[in-house]
Amino acid sequence: MKHTKTKVLHCIFNLLLVFLPSLSISACSDEKAEENGFKDDWISISAESMHIPYEGSTENRNFTLNEGINVSQLMYTLNNNGEDWCTVTLKNSQLSILVERSYAENERNTTLTLIYDEQHKCNIVIKQAPAPSASDKLIKVLSGVATSEETNAKDADNNPLTLKMSYDGNKKTFFNSEYGVVSYPFHITYELESGHILNSIVYTPRTDSGNKWGTFNEFSVEISTTDHPDQFVHIADYKREDAVHTPFTMKLPEGIVNAQKVRFVITKAYQDRVSCAEMEFFEASANRFDLSTIFANSMCTQLKANVTEKQIKQIPNEYLRALGLALLNENYNSHYRLADYRPYQHPSVMAAINKTAKYSLRDNPTGIYAQRGEKLAVIVDKIYADGEVSMLIQDLNGGYGNSRSYKLEEGFNEITPEVDGLIYILNHTKDDIPLLLDEAGEAQKKIIQNKTVQIHFAMGKVNGYFDLQRNKESDWKDIIENAQYQDIDVLGKYAHITWKVSHFLDKKTDIIQTIENFDRLVYLEQEFMGLIKYKKMFNNRMHFSIDYKASSPNATEYRTVYTPSYIEPFCVPERFAARCWGPAHEVGHCNQTRPGLKWAGTTEVTNNIMSLYIQTSFGRPCKLLVDGCTLKDEKDEIIVGDYSNIYEAAQAFIVEGKRAHCLPDINSIVRETQLVPFWQLKLYMIDVLYNGDFYYDLYEYFRTHESPSDKGENQGLNQLDFVRQVCLIANLNMLDFFEKWGFLTPVATYLNDYGSKEFIITQAQINDLKTEINGKGYPNAPKDLHLITEANLSKYK
Repeated sequence: MKHTKTKVLHCIFNLLLVFLPSLSISACSDEKAEENGFKDDWISISAESMHIPYEGSTENRNFTLNEGINVSQLMYTLNNNGEDWCTVTLKNSQLSILVERSYAENERNTTLTLIYDEQHKCNIVIKQAPAPSASDKLIKVLSGVATSEETNAKDADNNPLTLKMSYDGNKKTFFNSEYGVVSYPFHITYELESGHILNSIVYTPRTDSGNKWGTFNEFSVEISTTDHPDQFVHIADYKREDAVHTPFTMKLPEGIVNAQKVRFVITKAYQDRVSCAEMEFFEASANRFDLSTIFANSMCTQLKANVTEKQIKQIPNEYLRALGLALLNENYNSHYRLADYRPYQHPSVMAAINKTAKYSLRDNPTGIYAQRGEKLAVIVDKIYADGEVSMLIQDLNGGYGNSRSYKLEEGFNEITPEVDGLIYILNHTKDDIPLLLDEAGEAQKKIIQNKTVQIHFAMGKVNGYFDLQRNKESDWKDIIENAQYQDIDVLGKYAHITWKVSHFLDKKTDIIQTIENFDRLVYLEQEFMGLIKYKKMFNNRMHFSIDYKASSPNATEYRTVYTPSYIEPFCVPERFAARCWGPAHEVGHCNQTRPGLKWAGTTEVTNNIMSLYIQTSFGRPCKLLVDGCTLKDEKDEIIVGDYSNIYEAAQAFIVEGKRAHCLPDINSIVRETQLVPFWQLKLYMIDVLYNGDFYYDLYEYFRTHESPSDKGENQGLNQLDFVRQVCLIANLNMLDFFEKWGFLTPVATYLNDYGSKEFIITQAQINDLKTEINGKGYPNAPKDLHLITEANLSKYK
């Protein structure tokens, strides 16, 4: 404490200080002192302001009491919440004020008012110095240079794509290398403000809703110092999985004193482009809060013995502070907030094996939600060797792509969310571990156990979620009625639904029937693909999510999304069968085996084999049999025809019209007409010949063999290969069937199927295929097989 002069005041004091509610501050006064039976000089004590360092300390002041004082009436107050950080005691004529350590970045002060009665008061001001920030300090980037940068284009919000966007403080903008494939190694060098110790670097990949091309996969970090700014020292090498777009933290435990330049040497990046939303460099704070001073265990679920309320109130993070007080008062509810998060195989593993889109990344919902700008206190237990665990926040108000991911470190993580939304834990591994725990072998169970990570969202905002494998139907009412966020997660065995809370409440949803409907849909599609037979089921769920920005349902990597108008299949289970086409169609997209069963022109066709299978499996009549359609010709004019359903329309349009199956000159294609022959294969092979393995084996062939386009051939040859493999697996000569359906028609065109794709089939190639198939000696399929429908199956038996 610094004293400029000593000032002695005369006041009344007592050996016992009684805490009262806050009273107004007044100067020392001794009016009417004689009426109380003692002199004005009632105590001698220094009343000079106390100046306490941020580290805290105990300040002692001696005093002398006058004789004849009634000590039992002395009281004191502390204003400005001083009682939260000051403890006042008295012993042997000495005033002692214990001031707790401060983590506040502003000066805090309080006035201690000593009161004998209304006429006898005096004040002592207590000031505590501001503390250094408990957060790491962001080091300013002065400049940067890269091997190349895109200077001619801008992002969707009209921002540049230059390197400066990677250190502009805005994670919504991003740097992009010059358009096109880069040459390796690719260098990015940043010059830092001098005079700092570099302790960590955070690389944030693109956060926009675009394709995320350019995320660093393999790279090294080199650093120079102010003494030798052009002499770089290799620090570390890093390797990340392909298409992992979460922020990445590089720790430098020893710190680099006077770091001047940081160079990234990138040797592999996603899609061979290089991009970066933000590169941040940090100096560690010298005033970090030490959890072990308050909490008895690493997960902060117990307090240390003898911890006081005042000590707890110094915790800088409001959630940890609230947690400490709740534990002190024995009223903390850890349900959802403290949980174990098992590892899931990364969906890229089975997607590569099955040649499909990737299933969900969000198999670990937390039941916690975040609010933008409100700090989260996330405590993480031990992370297994080489493990990378992240937290993802999903705000569906901005669409499914509107999410933010944050890498989690062991111990305390303080995160300021950039979006609102539900929180998920990403704990993925390449290990062969099943989706369902009861299907795991002993070795797999051990992997799951060893790679499970416990996480505590201290005082996290609880929304809850429903898990079919853990919860009962009776739990649902309590969960949905207490949900605090707009959306909620529902987990099944194979399906994961994220939907609007108010929709579930309004429709009084039978959640068991709802999630079982979606579980069955996912299971049936995987079964149809032969994944059950060949033991290749996906080790992640399929995610069905509402999307408030989507104009229509759609599917891509990791999810299928639906507009709020799809409330019926998600909230009214008795309407699921009537509305299942949409979800089955989108999941069918994810399940398309590419390119064997998804070549140019079939993106919106072969997925609907699944749609029909789901529709009929749920007891609905086949769409091709009961729905009509409007056809348009090459001039985009409506064709007037008398056909009662899609079967008849397709036969008239393609078979009788002698058109190529890919319909190269038709702008307004009714894709269901192209679907007919694929479904007819199911009707004949499975329903007539009882060859239940036909499609199982066909999908497996394309999963395990290259298609012509994999070898550099054009997409048209994929179609001819499909004909070849159908004949092989069916052990039938199907040439007549495929010729009628236009598969064996010469074509030379470009098809607009989510991008322009070359599609060529020559007559010579057709002739070669015919010679090949005819030479196999297969028995011929029925000549009129192109006419088979559900209505005439008996004719073919």
